[in-house]
Amino acid sequence: REEAEAELFDKAWVEDRELKSGKTSHYLCWRVADNLNTVLNGFQFDFGTGGIHGSIENEIVDTDDEGVLLDLDVASYYPNLAIVNNIYPEHLGGTFCNIYSDVFKQRKSYDKGTPENAMMKLALNGVYGSSNDMYSPFYDPKFTMTITVSGQLTLCMLAEKLMEVSSLRLIQLNTDGLTVKVSSDEKQTVDDICKEWMDKTGLELEESVYKRMAIRDVNSYLALDIEDKVKQKGAYQYKDMGWHTNQSALVIPMAAEHALLYDGDYEEFIYNHKNIYDFMLRTKVPRNSRLVGVDEDGEHPLQNITRYYVANDGVSLVKCMPPLKEGGDERRIGVESKWKVKTCNNIKDYDRDIDYEYYVKETEKLLLTRK
Repeated sequence: REEAEAELFDKAWVEDRELKSGKTSHYLCWRVADNLNTVLNGFQFDFGTGGIHGSIENEIVDTDDEGVLLDLDVASYYPNLAIVNNIYPEHLGGTFCNIYSDVFKQRKSYDKGTPENAMMKLALNGVYGSSNDMYSPFYDPKFTMTITVSGQLTLCMLAEKLMEVSSLRLIQLNTDGLTVKVSSDEKQTVDDICKEWMDKTGLELEESVYKRMAIRDVNSYLALDIEDKVKQKGAYQYKDMGWHTNQSALVIPMAAEHALLYDGDYEEFIYNHKNIYDFMLRTKVPRNSRLVGVDEDGEHPLQNITRYYVANDGVSLVKCMPPLKEGGDERRIGVESKWKVKTCNNIKDYDRDIDYEYYVKETEKLLLTRK
């Protein structure tokens, strides 16, 4: 046991922030190894301080004659781990779990997709996230890591049992759920395993059936369910994006989705797409830097946040950054290197000179193959 622990963990003394009294407290902690993973039946499970991850890569998987695609998601996983196991920030006491449970029940009383449900979800997940924020009233790293580690091991318990089903293939798992493909004949076996797991853990699994999944990696994939609803993650997302996110060239993930989920022609989709805003990109540089457009007439200063599109004729976009050391040269970094762009901070400057080849090539980077 000591040898195994020595291999997986490094012992480290860390100094905590100074307390209000002016004293400094010390804790003995364990630092997880950089690459903590294990492989079971050819599937790699990666463990981390934020959660567990694992996925097949660069593949399209369908519900077909060979089996059905099932997504098994744990309802409010991290909050419910705290509730059912009576885990709470030490300074708040057991009443915390009672209140946390009440918030979860309130969320369940509202339909998914409603503002009220979203509000309660944010309250539940926000508390867990804040437990690792030293400025939050919920701060307790022990609470954070107890939830994270127990969550990973509990999900592994389900995955390991499911992988004993002969026809089952584990497609992915990611923090609070997993996706499998299993033959129709053994679907009932999967249901029985899930029920046993829910009875043992006190947690609830929510099941969805997918028609198709297109998976680049664990962080970027598309899923089409039997109700024709699409789940988008990472590089494939173009819906429900916050205002603070970079919504550049949305036509690219749109075209990739058209090809991957519906077997459409992505080039035709791009050439016929009419919404000019979906071709726009944006870049920004910090205040200590500058953005310029370069052509045969020299450099032209641009505003630090600039919207543009890739065009057949235009300028080369360059970020000019301060030197790394005193006396060094200014650093120059090309944006969309080898392509010309036209700035379009005012939409009236758009002149229909889109270089569609750029958008086609970028879409091709998101396409996958069926194995």
